[in-house]
Amino acid sequence: MDPSTDPTDDTTVGCTVRDAGGMGFHEMTEFPDVHAGRGRDALGVPRSLLRDAVFLRLLDRILRGDYRRGQRLRLDALASDMRVSRTPVREALVPLEALQLVSVQRYVGVVITQWSLEQMKERIRLGCTMLAEPPANAGATTDPFDPAWIRDCMTEAGAFVELTAWLLRRSGASVSADLLASQRPVLDMFYTDDIAMANGIDAVVDRRQRLLLVERAQDAAAAEDLVECTRLVRALGAALIALPDRFRTAA
Repeated sequence: MDPSTDPTDDTTVGCTVRDAGGMGFHEMTEFPDVHAGRGRDALGVPRSLLRDAVFLRLLDRILRGDYRRGQRLRLDALASDMRVSRTPVREALVPLEALQLVSVQRYVGVVITQWSLEQMKERIRLGCTMLAEPPANAGATTDPFDPAWIRDCMTEAGAFVELTAWLLRRSGASVSADLLASQRPVLDMFYTDDIAMANGIDAVVDRRQRLLLVERAQDAAAAEDLVECTRLVRALGAALIALPDRFRTAA
């Protein structure tokens, strides 16, 4: 792919993610016009902000199925679709490739991977396994749980990641915590109502039960009851894993 950028393409990008359970609301619209400077694009928008917006927009379109599994896309076409230059698209593709949702191939372009529902469940199952088999206690933190981490989540899946990552850090498994935390964007967005429905899942099923588990796990974390918090978070993970199967059975 041509590594050059298009300095004349200065249209901003917007992305809206709908609330999916009362846990939070993320909305990005047109960026404000600010003074240009180092690390900013032609409009003066901070490059990291533009990259993150493009990342979320691409993630939304991949999980929704707008970009089909196995589909090949040129970088120029993606930039045109996002209405930005190629630089923020190229930067946004890095975490998407790390999440195994795209493959960037020389002379081919961007290929949407054959990601699956089972891989989403595998991410949650991995977190549950980490909690069940924590590593030896070395370098454990004593940082209290911050409820703001949950308020920033769109879904119970995002809350599961935040609670599990905190528990892992408290046990001394900081590497495992960071590994799981990197999966939050894809899990949090996948379980939103409309994207879940696009993948054949009714995320409303048993939501009250899952939200109750999140609330009780937060209370246990605030009380420093790590054993009870771990039990509740694992139950939340099991409920998220079982959700697609329950919906298919009901259908």
